[in-house]
Amino acid sequence: MRTGRRERTHLRPEEWPEAGAFLQSLVERSGVSKRSVLAAMGYVGGTNRLNSYYRGDRLPSTETLLAICGAIHASYVEVVDRFGYYHEIIKILDDLVWLGARWLDEDEARGEPLGSPGAEISRVDSLRGTGVLYWKNEPITWGQPIPWSDKPGLDPRNVPEFMNRYFIGSYLTLEQQAVRVTLAPIEVVPGGTFSTSAPLTLDRVDPSLHRETVVVPEHTWVTVVPKPIGLAVVLGALAFPRRGDVYKEGARQYRESLGREAHNLVKTAKTQRSEVKTPGRPRKLHTYLQRACDILDDSRLAFDYTRPMAGEYVVAWADSICRPFTHYARLAAFEFWGEAGSEVSGVTSFTQMPQLRKAELPEIETLTTYS
Repeated sequence: MRTGRRERTHLRPEEWPEAGAFLQSLVERSGVSKRSVLAAMGYVGGTNRLNSYYRGDRLPSTETLLAICGAIHASYVEVVDRFGYYHEIIKILDDLVWLGARWLDEDEARGEPLGSPGAEISRVDSLRGTGVLYWKNEPITWGQPIPWSDKPGLDPRNVPEFMNRYFIGSYLTLEQQAVRVTLAPIEVVPGGTFSTSAPLTLDRVDPSLHRETVVVPEHTWVTVVPKPIGLAVVLGALAFPRRGDVYKEGARQYRESLGREAHNLVKTAKTQRSEVKTPGRPRKLHTYLQRACDILDDSRLAFDYTRPMAGEYVVAWADSICRPFTHYARLAAFEFWGEAGSEVSGVTSFTQMPQLRKAELPEIETLTTYS
């Protein structure tokens, strides 16, 4: 990411007055005087600077917005989103995942096995293909008994300590038809071995193959992550749609509300991370998030291209954190997926693929409230 330069906004100049009016309404509703706001900004002088922000003549920097939000107790996440500072949203995503990783360590929670001795992966990396499968080193069985143990199965929905810090996302696979093929019996070759060859052309297909149409019933899939990681993935999906994605009705308003209510969790992540002084702490963003920031800040790219291009990297980042939860979040956020999100080959750009899986956006209070 560029340093020493002013952040690039992704609002067009004609949108600046609307953002300024939003900021003015926040300040006026807070009851904090202009003088107090200016003092928090570290600005000495008249109120013309603040008025210029309100009119949309100029945009405040992210540092200025952070100071204003602190003075009026507003959500920094919502404000930087309204002002088009998407690279700042990306930094927030990284902070939230850092906090989620800390919770995983504290709770001895993980996903798939961490690997053989000497080749262990981090607890965050263990979520990549599964989400949380173990909590307090106990397997989550949703109440089903464990065959190899006398302990009853863990159903975390009945554990307040778990529900306060983890989010359970679910999506429904609709009833659909599929074709089932029954292979012919394999003949045993003398000597105790057997062989078979796959047909390469239609004339080699065994006519004895039995085909039938079957109905695949509805099924609910569940994925679990720490709330900070869940918030990061949902916020990332909403803020960075892929090319051809179509939001669900009300999804944009939901994103604004989510940013507003996410303030405390984001503040906790930023505060705790800033207090860490451990030598060797990573100072760079995740590779995919860094690439997204580089695209957003690249003035050589056409204005309308940067956000969807950055969105590809943000989705790749989310998949690398927890692919099942990313799938859930995108199902919840979008009515249709474009070609890039459909994972279906042979279609043209911007083809909208109806989803056979359904999910609803999570309750904001459930996702952002923790203890």
